Amino acid sequence: MELGVIEEKNLNDIITYALDYPKMVLAEAKSLSITSNLEDFAYGIYIGYICGVFFDGFLQRNKRYLDIEESSEFHDIILRRTPEIRLKIRAHLHLK
Repeated sequence: MELGVIEEKNLNDIITYALDYPKMVLAEAKSLSITSNLEDFAYGIYIGYICGVFFDGFLQRNKRYLDIEESSEFHDIILRRTPEIRLKIRAHLHLK
């Protein structure tokens, strides 16, 4: 079973919201004073935030966890939007 139109829209809305309001996610990345690559760390926090919000909502709406096909589609959507996510992170962190 695939995610379906509504769940795919929910996921894309969560990603868009996270990118439109980056202060919470990026403030967390900056506050931890990471000495390695801040962009990679911020990307990890973004993905964790997106996953948490989506999985929680999915569980509440459907009373079950994602199956293997839904999980695969979820990861495909994240991978498709990764360049956009990284670009927004760079812009908000003022990186080139």
